[in-house]
Amino acid sequence: MSWYYAVNGQQAGPVEDAELQSMAMAGTVNASTLVWRAGMETWAALGTLMAPPAGPLETCLQCKQGFPAEQTIPLAGGAVCAGCKSVVLQRMREGLAPVASGKKYAGFWIRVIARLIDNTITSVAGYVFQIPMFIVLARSDKKAGPDLPWFLAMMALAVVASLATAAYYEAWFIRKKGATPGKMILGLKVIRARGGDFGWGLAVGRYFAFMLSGMLLYFGYFMAGWDEEKRALHDRICDTRVVAGS
Repeated sequence: MSWYYAVNGQQAGPVEDAELQSMAMAGTVNASTLVWRAGMETWAALGTLMAPPAGPLETCLQCKQGFPAEQTIPLAGGAVCAGCKSVVLQRMREGLAPVASGKKYAGFWIRVIARLIDNTITSVAGYVFQIPMFIVLARSDKKAGPDLPWFLAMMALAVVASLATAAYYEAWFIRKKGATPGKMILGLKVIRARGGDFGWGLAVGRYFAFMLSGMLLYFGYFMAGWDEEKRALHDRICDTRVVAGS
């Protein structure tokens, strides 16, 4: 059923029942707002025609408007109104994210700055493993030099330890905070396209997918510069998004 309503003496609309109720809950219209629909002889106050919806409203993932629970369906980890159902299904088929619609995706350069902050933190932490190795090497027999297999083993251990530290750093913060310190400083957050929390597997996997993005001549990072939802390669692999203003 389509309704027209008056705002500052001007006719607006049409809107459907559910949207009119949402507008009433948001304060856009009130009980004294004049409304009209086909079949009515004259305009009447909204309060005389439509009772306010009982209970809290569900927010549609796509249009972000509130609807009574009975007028929504569960989809993509949330509630979707009837009008947005086809749009959400299409976005899901295309790998896009209804849960992030209405949010501002973080651009390429702000993500670069956040990564530089995180790299600084993890580099300092990596020195915790590297400095003891350098001290041991410095104290070894300078004439004979360090034993090559032992030296290579120490180097491999330092690399593995640094890598493990960086992976744990990334995964722990993504799981607990939804963002690494670099992203938190800049107001960014990593979200799953279809909602829900991060498990250890996905959080760690996203870090190694991030490394893959760099191995491909950094092409995986540059993808965020032209993608509709600012997705780098690791976002595509793990079905995640980075949003701003969180």
